[in-house]
Parts: sequence; structure tokens; C-alpha cells
Amino acid sequence: MMEQNYLELSPPLFRRLDDRQLARIHEATLDILSGVGVTVDCAEALELLDGAGADVSNPKRVRIPEGLVAKALDTAPKEVVLHKRDGTPFVRLSGNRCTFGGTPDQPDILDPRDGRRRPCRISDVVDNARLIDALPNLTWAFTSEWAGYPQGLPAVLAGKVSFMIQLENSDKPLGSSIANVENLKDQIEVCSLIAGGDEELRRRPFFFGSVEPISPLVHGRDALEKTLVLAGHGLPNVVYSMPMAGATAPATFAGTLAVMNAELLSHLTVIQLKREGAPMIYGAMPNIIDMRTTIYPYGAPELNLLVGAATELAHSYNLPMLGTAGCTDAKVIGVQAGLEVASQCVSSALFGANMVHDVGLMDHATMISPELMVLTDEIIRMTGVMLRSLETDDDSLALDLIWKVGPGGSYLAEDHTLDHFRSFWAPEILDRTRGPKPGSPGSAVHSEGLLREKTLKLIAGHTPKTLEEGLLGEIKKMEKSWFERLGLDHVYPE
Repeated sequence: MMEQNYLELSPPLFRRLDDRQLARIHEATLDILSGVGVTVDCAEALELLDGAGADVSNPKRVRIPEGLVAKALDTAPKEVVLHKRDGTPFVRLSGNRCTFGGTPDQPDILDPRDGRRRPCRISDVVDNARLIDALPNLTWAFTSEWAGYPQGLPAVLAGKVSFMIQLENSDKPLGSSIANVENLKDQIEVCSLIAGGDEELRRRPFFFGSVEPISPLVHGRDALEKTLVLAGHGLPNVVYSMPMAGATAPATFAGTLAVMNAELLSHLTVIQLKREGAPMIYGAMPNIIDMRTTIYPYGAPELNLLVGAATELAHSYNLPMLGTAGCTDAKVIGVQAGLEVASQCVSSALFGANMVHDVGLMDHATMISPELMVLTDEIIRMTGVMLRSLETDDDSLALDLIWKVGPGGSYLAEDHTLDHFRSFWAPEILDRTRGPKPGSPGSAVHSEGLLREKTLKLIAGHTPKTLEEGLLGEIKKMEKSWFERLGLDHVYPE
């Protein structure tokens, strides 16, 4: 039985691409793969492709025939179930079910205590992990191991420590953008111990990996080596492409989607050649380049449109899809952050992206904000109300009551109102109070203050479900060995 204590959004059908447009992008993708080719910088991947009939005579232009792509799409799982740390089925990734996830680590943090930006520390990762665990509509977590944060540890170790902190402070499903193959193997070893063995982890995965092609059309050695390890273990793998229209993809949206799709379907082909039925989550964050600053703008409306279109491509293949929302280019919590995050969340929910990550990221994904995670959780709740189904049964139509009350009456004291008003959405960090009259004493409540208050209350007051003491001791021994490999004492920096 699935355990579900989060808000799973299931929107009505909402599309920007019709079947003809989807077919044309798919045809263009096949043309790219069979003609233009992709770079494959991995001996094992080349061997697999060669054995299956791809043209690998030039590793920089590996050409993959249509039939090989079709077979990969046929054997890839159409649904991925992520479990909680104890093996309980938790989130089903398929169809248009939409869930959101947060990350505990980034180079910097916007400190909710004083509103200042500073480098992210170990203690911040602990607080953020518990916050993700506490927020009901953040369904899973995603650590940014490749970034080498928090501060105070060697980059190759810092991400693994963040991973361990999140694992210890939340029982929600956990993914990682892994720094290298050795780190991936260490993480799988820890998760296998918790699950009760490699086979149990494969059957009931609470861990998922993540790799990224290099746009345009390059599969680097590091990404492919990690992919082959994940596929060999039969573990879920988020493969996400981030082409930028006008920079690493054509400056047209259809061309950008074709490049992105070619990257993802060629990577899927390698995964299925390694192990038929190995799960892949179609990750897509196509965007534009901001020509004035050359940044990847997380707040661009084009990002919402392109991720939505990519979601429709993933759905056309019946593949689970990961997109992005809950992030902003803003440096502070304010008008810009609210506008960008709200539009992203509504867009992701309407298109039905199965996993929506980057919740809480600010300033082009260089800073994490606990307050933004809490704000996004509230926006997800609001979005859920917008997508709520409308019942039309006798009780909902309430014709008997309407006859009884009649014109000019009041429904306030009716039992029917008492039975139903609790379904009305009530904000937790938005101000609906009556403000003081002009010239009278007193001041209105500000949402920014409510947001900070709730954030600090959750950080201080939430107690996560802990690992069994003996098991925690075993994984701490593993973590100690990671430190010892680098000649370091097993001590977290302040």
C-alpha cells in the first residue's frame, strides 16, 4: 500500500503541443541521432552501442538507428515508485501526478535569522534537511553533490556529507547529483545497508541518482560511467538536459527541444543496453540564454514554456519526467521571487511534471533559501486548490438548502456550512487581517514576518524520524572511512 501524506497534484489535461507537433519533434530527434550523431566518451557505452548496431566508427559522431531508440523506449519502465527510507512505497511517478522536492545545500544560504547572505555551513544543511522533512508538500530531497558544498570540507567529500545529513534527518526519498563514480558507489553501499541489501534497494528504491548530458549532444565519460553503475544496480536515474536556446541549442524553441530530446533518448538507449528495464526519469530544463548577462535565467517565462513542452514529450513516451520550479533569479525574498516561483509552480502542475526540483534555489542556483522553501510549500498548497475537482452530487449542489434559505437569506448558521467550510483553503503566511484605519494606531501583519516566523519554528521544532541506533552506527563507520581515505579526522567543521 502506498503511504501518501503529501499533496499530489493531478491536473486536468493541459497541452501546448498537439500530436502533430510532438511527432515532428520526435522525427527531428531521430534524424539527429541517426545522422548528426552524439559524442560518447565512454568505452563501455561505445561497446554496448556497437554490439547493438549503432555506428561508433567515430566516437564524436556516434549514430544511433531508429530501431534501437524504439526498443529502448519500449523496454524502459513507464512508472517509477520511490519509497521511504524504511521501504514503504511513497510516491508513484507516472501519468500527470506532480510532486515537488527541495535541496539542502548550495554554495551560499540566505539566513532566515537575519536575512543576510553567507556561505552554507554543515549546520545549515542539517536545518534544511529537517525543514524538507517537515514541509508536507516537499515529497523528496535532492542534494547537489557535484557542487562541493557545504564549506569547510574538500569538495569531493562535502557533497557526500550533505547526502548523509539528509539521509539521517529525513525518511523521504533522496537523490543526488553525484560528484564521481567512487562517490556513487559509496552512496549505493550506504543505501543498500539501510535497505537490507542490493536486491532490496533495487526492489524498493528510496535513492535515485542523477547525471547530465553536455549540450549540445555530448555524453561525457563521468556521466556515462555513473549511468552504467546505476543501470547495473537497476536503480532510478534522473537524466536531465539543460540546453540554452541561442547558446547550446538553436535559438528556436522547437530546435532546442529536438536537441534536448536527442540527448535524453540516446542516453536512455545506453541505459537499456546495459540493463533492460532499468528505470530512467526524463529530466528536462531547456531554457533561453539571457543575452545581456549570458546567464541561465531561472525566472524566465520561456523556461516554464519549454519545461512544459518537454513534459509533454516525456508523457508522449510514457516516461516519468523531472522539471523545475520553486526557484528564482532574485537575491532576496520579495516581489520578484514571488512572481517567478508562483508562475513556475502553476505551470509545472498544469503540465503534470512528475518530479519538480530546485525548490528554494535563488540567484541562478547559487544560494539556498529556507524561507523560499516554506513559501513554495504554501504556493503548492494554493495551486492544489486551483486544480481541485468540483463535485456535482446532491450534497454539493445543495438544492434543498438553497430552497430553504431562499433569496436574501444567510448560510452562515446552517449545518451544511459547518460540514463543509473546513475545506476552504486558509493561508499560513499570507496576511488577510483587517488593516488599521488611516490615522489609527497599530500596524498590519506582514507576510514576510509570518514567513520568517514559520520557517524558524519548523527548523527549531521539527524532530525527524531517526534511523535505528545500530544501523546509524554502521553508516557512520562508512562515513568515517571516507574521511580516512583523505587523511582527515571524522569531524564536521563548524
